[in-house]
Amino acid sequence: MKISLMALVAGFFLVVALPLAATAGPTTGGGDTDSDGVDNAFDNCSVVTNANQKDVDHDGCGDVCDGDLNQSGFSGVPDFGLLKAAFNKGPGQELVGYNPVADMNCSGGLVGVPDVGAFIPLFNKVPGPSGFPASQKDATACP
Repeated sequence: MKISLMALVAGFFLVVALPLAATAGPTTGGGDTDSDGVDNAFDNCSVVTNANQKDVDHDGCGDVCDGDLNQSGFSGVPDFGLLKAAFNKGPGQELVGYNPVADMNCSGGLVGVPDVGAFIPLFNKVPGPSGFPASQKDATACP
């Protein structure tokens, strides 16, 4: 009985490779603590669900866990002042206080009560944690 090379490759694929691929799943480097579909090693906010990984200030910490609006490395009264100045303002109103980093819930619109609600648990804390390596984040603003 002769078996062609093509039949041998097809058989290997069906018997070995296909079942392995079906059970392998995504590779992970430490799990997905917040269950947002982004592995901790690549998650810019590994404790709060943020599948969109939005990071308006590009410091390496996702907006949903970064209350440090002024990039001082800590979320405090000056950050609350920036949030207050941006309150009830939206894109296009930068001259009267709107600041996109104050959009804490990542809605892309008006800064309002939901943004204040997202800011409160971050107040008086350092931003993060972010799983990004130090080379990909501003270590002073996102430890």
